[in-house]
Amino acid sequence: MPPTERRDRPEHRSLRALLSAYAVSQFGNWLFRTGVVYYAYNQNHGSNALLTTAIVLVYLPILFGSRLLAPLADRRDTRRTLIGLDVLRAVVLAVLLAVVWGGPGFTSAATIGVMAFLSLLTPFFTASQTAYLRRVLPGERIPSALAAVSKVEWTTFILGTAAAPLMLQVSNLPMLITLDIVSFIVSGLLLIKLAPAPALPSDAGHGTAAGAGKPRLSGSSRWLLVSVFALNAGAGLINVYPNVVARDFLGGGATWLSVINLANGAGAVVGATLAARLRGARGLRPGVLAALVVAVSLACMTFVTTAWVAVLASSLMLMAGQVFAVLFQSRILANEPVSVAGRVSGYFTLGTFAGVTVSILLFMGITSLGSMRGSFTVLLLVAAVSALVAAWVGHAASRRYGATAPEAEARKDTDADAVAEEETGPLLVRQAGRAFATGVTVASTVDAGIPHATTVNSFVTVSLEPPLVMICLAHDSQLAALVTEGSPLGITVLSAGQRDTAVHFARGDRPVGDAQFEGQAWRPGPETGAPLLEDGSAWLECRVQTVHPAGDHSIVLARVLTFTPADAPVDSPSEGPLVFFGGGFHTLGDAPSPAPIPAGLQKAEQ
Repeated sequence: MPPTERRDRPEHRSLRALLSAYAVSQFGNWLFRTGVVYYAYNQNHGSNALLTTAIVLVYLPILFGSRLLAPLADRRDTRRTLIGLDVLRAVVLAVLLAVVWGGPGFTSAATIGVMAFLSLLTPFFTASQTAYLRRVLPGERIPSALAAVSKVEWTTFILGTAAAPLMLQVSNLPMLITLDIVSFIVSGLLLIKLAPAPALPSDAGHGTAAGAGKPRLSGSSRWLLVSVFALNAGAGLINVYPNVVARDFLGGGATWLSVINLANGAGAVVGATLAARLRGARGLRPGVLAALVVAVSLACMTFVTTAWVAVLASSLMLMAGQVFAVLFQSRILANEPVSVAGRVSGYFTLGTFAGVTVSILLFMGITSLGSMRGSFTVLLLVAAVSALVAAWVGHAASRRYGATAPEAEARKDTDADAVAEEETGPLLVRQAGRAFATGVTVASTVDAGIPHATTVNSFVTVSLEPPLVMICLAHDSQLAALVTEGSPLGITVLSAGQRDTAVHFARGDRPVGDAQFEGQAWRPGPETGAPLLEDGSAWLECRVQTVHPAGDHSIVLARVLTFTPADAPVDSPSEGPLVFFGGGFHTLGDAPSPAPIPAGLQKAEQ
């Protein structure tokens, strides 16, 4: 498919709209946030206590928002949530603008209070954004999408943080607030272009029985979150480093602050770009190496009076930090079901900003014990040790759970025997499945007028009276997100000549919605409207009765409404059904298919 055609796919258009909106809102956000902190810092004659208090008051609400608000992203329409949050933030800033214009003057406490409220909403916005991406994009595209979000974040950081101190010299705080309001309004308008994300059934993907409570994170995710916390407990000093170095050591004020922020943002953009290229078979190893680079960079950042060393070291630290963040967050999301992506995003944000808050509190405590030069050096060395701990924990998690992401594993406490079973069980099941020949079907549904289909070889007839069939779907598959009790379900039994069709609907990078049916002849089923592909061996229309969680899959039990065999009789093996065996396609009596088999089909479905 030509690159231009790939860029016109619905998920590509949605990603572009999401990134454009995020770029606009984040530019205004960084402009406002940096301007307020720098203004308050200078107004109070470089008070480290005020700088620390301002940053902590910004980050503590993020901790609460990560725990309390982020999980709400899994229960709501993510598109509407994103638009609503932009509107809410614009309204809050408009109130602040009225207060600043009508009050006796600039009040640091009032403005920082608004920043704290906006920070409370940040995890909810981030979780909704992540949940949207997780529902719309195939799993293998999540790392590159997160890297793109990170690049937008840090590109706007460069522009916003470099411009804010300089704008304060020629403008004032109300102007920064006004620009932030405009950015949120424009962002909300851009988000209207987003295609709605597939709705999730309330119990999809949880893998827990009714009444069993919230599912626990997998062991791998818990280890990785500890590593995320440890890294940010050290690297979080980057939030005070530019202000302290620019004002206390280099004496350049706004000029040096802009230079350091520009270099740091550029390093982070390079890191996010690099992270997108490092995804795949390398797994967590580049992330662990990145944590080591962060540790070395923090140690080099102690040369605060040598401008070029301080700037390059902090830039390198942020570059490595972005590689770490993208790879570790991608792995954590891959470990968990798509239906809890918002909660998982909240945990990642919680681990990140809990670490940042610890680093700021250490800054407050250690720098109060002696001279700024000596205490700041000690603090940076302590931060380097924390980054080394993060690297060790990440390496241990990689050795224990594997360097690359597994499918969403069953959530349970494990002892040594269970760990061994966890390591060998999936391999044994996959080997057993390769030894068992099955037919190949394309299962389909239609939700809110939008069709979706996927290749499935785990299709079984269950009962004659009543007539029941069953398919199995991975929790993170698009189809699993759409089918619930009462949903229409179409089954096309593929014929020997439909190998390309099987490959197409098994690919994780295919479009969503109507676009995935381009080049495929199909018709809506007369009973349910579910898509049925032409040229099949047989067709069934069904209505889903129940969906049962089963480990990392869901068992979909459906009642058969109609069954239609192909008109032409099967006179030879080459005209019979398509068969899947030993990891390849076959026809009855034929040699294995030379067609490439996507990894998703070997897992039974996408």
